[in-house]
Amino acid sequence: MKTQNTDKDTYISTDKIDRKWIDVNIPCSAACPIMTDIPGYIQAIMESDYKTAYRINRMDNVLPGVLGRVCSRPCEPVCRHGGDGLGDPVSICFLKRSAADFGMEPVKLEIKSNGKKVCIIGAGPAGLTAANDLALKGYGVTILEQFDQPGGMLRYGIPQFRLPYDVVASDVKSITNLGVTIKTNVRIQNDKDIEKLKKEFEAVIVAGGCMLPKKINISGIESKGVFLGLDFMIASNREEFDKPMEKVVVIGGGYTAVDCTRMSYRLGAKKITLAYRRTKDDMYIGEHELEVTEAEGIDLMFLISPVCIVAKDGLVAGVKLIHNSISDDRSITPIAGSEFVLEADAVIFAIGQSAEGNIIGTGGVQEDNFFVTGDFRNGSSTVIEAAADGRKVAREVHKFLFNIKGFQDIVHIGEVKDTGRKRDYDFIPVQPMDTTYMRYRRIKNKEVEIGYSKEKSVIEAQRCYLCHYNFQIDIKRCIYCLACIDVMPVDCIMMAKDIQITEDGDLHYVETKNWDEVEAITIDNDKCIRCGNCVRACPVDCISISKYKLEVVEKK
Repeated sequence: MKTQNTDKDTYISTDKIDRKWIDVNIPCSAACPIMTDIPGYIQAIMESDYKTAYRINRMDNVLPGVLGRVCSRPCEPVCRHGGDGLGDPVSICFLKRSAADFGMEPVKLEIKSNGKKVCIIGAGPAGLTAANDLALKGYGVTILEQFDQPGGMLRYGIPQFRLPYDVVASDVKSITNLGVTIKTNVRIQNDKDIEKLKKEFEAVIVAGGCMLPKKINISGIESKGVFLGLDFMIASNREEFDKPMEKVVVIGGGYTAVDCTRMSYRLGAKKITLAYRRTKDDMYIGEHELEVTEAEGIDLMFLISPVCIVAKDGLVAGVKLIHNSISDDRSITPIAGSEFVLEADAVIFAIGQSAEGNIIGTGGVQEDNFFVTGDFRNGSSTVIEAAADGRKVAREVHKFLFNIKGFQDIVHIGEVKDTGRKRDYDFIPVQPMDTTYMRYRRIKNKEVEIGYSKEKSVIEAQRCYLCHYNFQIDIKRCIYCLACIDVMPVDCIMMAKDIQITEDGDLHYVETKNWDEVEAITIDNDKCIRCGNCVRACPVDCISISKYKLEVVEKK
């Protein structure tokens, strides 16, 4: 069903086929846990409109400056530009940072209070996102944070050479500017404290994250010189770590493990080894993080697990490790007799965290006006996943307090004449991120990635295929002159037969070369590069371009 919008060239659709089109044809947005309008903000950068690019990110994922630096980038592996023979994926994350670097401005909105108050425990990405979304709906939001600065893991778990404090502070300020109050150095101890808050506020959300280390059962774990990954990072970030280190072994395969190795490098360690029980491909980080880690001289060892800590007079002297084999079902088996010892004066275990269990509702189930979100509900996750869950719980709270029917997806479809994209853009190589010279990498808090210049960001943005544009041919007007096929730079237009649309919106057809069988001339949006050659070549103006954008609204 489609209804015309106030703009004569824009329509609002609730048709499941249009909604399906977004998931199928805009793979980067579909892969983003919070469904950021990625081609929308990249096109804005392509047009040097950084304020619009920032505004799209600010409304979609709330923390543009942060996520432009530390997002896990689930969007990039599915980018169509990274397909066979097409080159590297677009640097979506770096472009998000450019939007914040060059377009950040205060969010100026008139928000009318709805008279209800919500308390959020924890000022990490989930809590901040929930606070943002509830504030926009008129709630009076108070966040209680146990540390002296908001941000949670953003502030204390991630090193400044990846995420400077002022970037976190700027993104947080854009949320407090909406009227959100953050009270620091306030720790909620138990369910009695929760019960008090439930009486004071219309709703309480626990967004405390996962701060407790997973239990480690190996001998020697109590030796001096053994550290837990998150504790090590927090102490280092708070300038509380002063132990000299020469040889460091870090156990783990995620972001915290990698950060521990790179922090050790900045703390003066001469020999640093990252030991992971699985393979390189199994690590919970992207290829980019591995590249910068190896560039800083960290040794990577795979398919090995710790057996015990080797200690002398209570001090760490090394760690005994064992080689593993891995089967087709990805299970790991230690190889008998393959043990060996790595010398070390510090061993850091970065094998994950869990949530505190002394607060009710940790199962993530709503109880009265009590809600749980983020890592506290789902276990350790990425920043973008935590933010997405914060948005989810904000909607749950709003639905609960105002008894609304729920939320639904609508698709804005706008008719346009041209995409602004040129065929030449296909041949632009991926733009490398400028980084701090290696001779300065020992400076503890100096940011390594220094960001794109405006010129470089525009060039990188031009590589995007702008997959939010849908090219369609009106078969009733088409005269089958094949002018569009003659000018297409890639094989994206074809004659089709046996066209079917399934109940869930999937489009199926068979290509044919036989004129007698033709039911339509179709454009394969998965191959289309949005150059517009076909539109300009058509003599009867039967090819249209529509721009798709997703929005989530309350059900009426």
